[in-house]
Amino acid sequence: MEKSLLVNSRLLHKKIASVLFIFFFFISITGALLGWKSLFTETIFENKQIKAETSMKKWMSLDSLESIAIIALNEKTNNKFDHAKNIQIKPSKGSISFSFKKNYTIQIDGATGETIRIEHKNAEFIQDLHDGALIDELFDSKMGLSKKIYTTIMGLALLILTLSGFWMWFKPKQIKQSKKQ
Repeated sequence: MEKSLLVNSRLLHKKIASVLFIFFFFISITGALLGWKSLFTETIFENKQIKAETSMKKWMSLDSLESIAIIALNEKTNNKFDHAKNIQIKPSKGSISFSFKKNYTIQIDGATGETIRIEHKNAEFIQDLHDGALIDELFDSKMGLSKKIYTTIMGLALLILTLSGFWMWFKPKQIKQSKKQ
């Protein structure tokens, strides 16, 4: 019984690992690159003299701030952006960050609309490749279904490989120990 469980765990481990090898390869490479993601961010503009207003009561309207961000980003990058794909409000820093396609991010002062920083974050592509979101982006999926399926399969596969790998390591030691006694 115990030997057949060991044999079955080896077969399961071998099948899962051989089928999903290429995905584990990409996850390991992109995971390592994400640890160094600051190397993939290019700061295009930075205004270090801004002291942003943290009271949101003094901030400009969101649509005005987005318009200012679009104009400033288009000027600095020679692109034609027309809307942000993501907005991150940071009241404690007195700023708001707008993310755009092609991995551009602009951070502006919420009260004055002055540009604080413009960055080109290429690490977002690596992140999307790492977690499977790239598939959803290619097919313009709003629900993120491909990412959810991918991460579920890979998470369960890694769990099974970990458990079966532990069993393949532990069980022979246990059998060897019982033969000594």
